Amino acid sequence: MRPRRNEENSVCVTNLSEDTHEPDLLELFGTFGAISHVHVAVDQRTGISRGFGFVNFVNKEDAERAIHNINRYGYHNLILGVEWETPRGNSN
Repeated sequence: MRPRRNEENSVCVTNLSEDTHEPDLLELFGTFGAISHVHVAVDQRTGISRGFGFVNFVNKEDAERAIHNINRYGYHNLILGVEWETPRGNSN
């Protein structure tokens, strides 16, 4: 069984291009600190990115820096949205 992400240190990345893959997010976000997990949501049928993903940092401070620096950042001709991941089951 795969270890569960620490959602407290996890950021959601939106407006990804369909060409974005997990190594791209590792490269982009890795400059802010150690990353424990990266996931890009893909369409099961086509294998193409669904436009969002998650980056889980080892330290919360690194995640905060990434949000501050990459939110509204231009990447692959799109403006990324980066914010704290909302824990599952929490609709606030």
